[in-house]
Amino acid sequence: MFDLAWSELFVIGLVAVLVLGPKELPTAMRTLAKAIRKVRNLGSEFQGHFNEMLREAELDEVRKQVQKFSQTSLVDHVTNYIDPQGEVAKEVNSALEDPDKKTQPADQGVATPGAPDVAAVEPPAEAVPAEQKPPAAT
Repeated sequence: MFDLAWSELFVIGLVAVLVLGPKELPTAMRTLAKAIRKVRNLGSEFQGHFNEMLREAELDEVRKQVQKFSQTSLVDHVTNYIDPQGEVAKEVNSALEDPDKKTQPADQGVATPGAPDVAAVEPPAEAVPAEQKPPAAT
């Protein structure tokens, strides 16, 4: 922590013995240990309060994000992602407004000149099963 080598600690101890004397040295070391313990406790308490403030700040930020998300419409986001120009929505709305209007491909619904009408042609008699044949007129 303070980058003290063993030789430096030895010099500090020697000076302490010379200044305080051998009788007062144990009491001074106890007092120094208590002071160091108090400083460490204060440091850990400060760090605990600081971490608690960080957690509260993060919770506030998460709470704001959740509120922002709950206020946005998920349907709008999905609609904008799938159909950004709104073309599909226009087609669906127009189909729902006018159900008689059916979009047909260009090759359907156009009669070919000279072709017989398919609906007017009856199937041959041998193609119809016996149970479904109409009764003969007498």
